[in-house]
Amino acid sequence: MKNRGQLTIFIIISILIIAVVVLFFTLKGTLQKEKPVSPETAEIQNFVQKCLDDSLESVVFKVGENGGYYFLSSAPATTPILEVPYYIKNNISLMPSKEKIQDEISKGVARELIFCLEDFSLFPEYEITKGKMNTPEVVIEPERVLVEVNYPLTIIKGDSKSKIEDFSSEVPVRIGIVYDAVAMFVEEEIELGECANCFLKFLEENDLYGPIEYFENTKIFIIRDFNSIINKKEFVYIFANEY
Repeated sequence: MKNRGQLTIFIIISILIIAVVVLFFTLKGTLQKEKPVSPETAEIQNFVQKCLDDSLESVVFKVGENGGYYFLSSAPATTPILEVPYYIKNNISLMPSKEKIQDEISKGVARELIFCLEDFSLFPEYEITKGKMNTPEVVIEPERVLVEVNYPLTIIKGDSKSKIEDFSSEVPVRIGIVYDAVAMFVEEEIELGECANCFLKFLEENDLYGPIEYFENTKIFIIRDFNSIINKKEFVYIFANEY
């Protein structure tokens, strides 16, 4: 009985030791994560974040108006008037993949973010060492677009030195819903031929609106999403089909 009692006490003590060790490392990690951000770091971090937010919003709206492209030169074919990308030409689908549009948004964000930062010229009192910015990772979801950017920055002001590198942003635009609706419409147009009722059906099913502009043997479709309004501007998606 005495040996059993000693064994029980030993087990209890061992459990307590393990619990204390686990608690110590858990609290240590939490304290490290909650380390206060210096004013210098916060000022630069907020500046980069604002530039990323503005760049993503601007690029997503531009890509929508360009039918999925940031640079229209990337489109296989465009209309001779207004330079709208063809999604159907010679009865062949030229519609860009969702991955292609994500890539176009990524290129646009990288470009506009650098312009917005202006090499940190607004902060002459800081010594900022810039690492290499990675290619922004963009994901199109049904009702939003997400971006993540790794941009290592070492910030020095006086005796203070800190480093930041990971940034992310999102814009609540239903480009994923619009894209899927257009993809189904293009597929039916190739299969069935010109189908204005199909277009109206897809608009109604997804709570979208849009006129059709006609010239020669081409129709330009202008889709407006009043569920995706930012700064009083609705999201617009434009493409053309040849007949």
